[in-house]
Amino acid sequence: MDFQPLFEREIHPSIAVAARYCSELAANHEIPNRQDFRPNKVRSILGYLFLLDVLPGDYRFSLCGVHVSVLYGVNPTGTRLSEFSDRDMSGRLTKTYDEVVAARSFQYVRGQCSWPDHSVQIERLLVPMTGPSGQLDAIFGVTIPKCPVDLLVIYAGTGIAKLVIDEQITGKALAL
Repeated sequence: MDFQPLFEREIHPSIAVAARYCSELAANHEIPNRQDFRPNKVRSILGYLFLLDVLPGDYRFSLCGVHVSVLYGVNPTGTRLSEFSDRDMSGRLTKTYDEVVAARSFQYVRGQCSWPDHSVQIERLLVPMTGPSGQLDAIFGVTIPKCPVDLLVIYAGTGIAKLVIDEQITGKALAL
């Protein structure tokens, strides 16, 4: 997987850590293999990462860091997107994850998580991962808010954040 378009711009150091790790995982494959993923290899970003299972017509959070959970207002680990009470959010996330699956490459977003009275700039990286059969069966994600975590907790107390995308980069689609 070629992360060069991402490395050619200024990105948050934690996003760079995630991209470099995924690049290492994909060294012998077009797409990183989920079975090779080891959270302890990216300890510095554990609170900001999440892992989604790709299911037929849905996605399920199999892992969600504490800081990402704050953005959702709850810890979604074990929850399917179709089970989210906020249908608008569920629909937007499903569309985004569907794009990553279809492209079979990374997606980087710079934008804002917004609440009624506040907004926080964020950077997010989504990377598809394959299973033992070579089928795309997971998405690795990292969301980095550009504010202190304590402040994020205060803002999140007002409800679920809405993501507003300012810039998006999708990696080149790979041959199947």
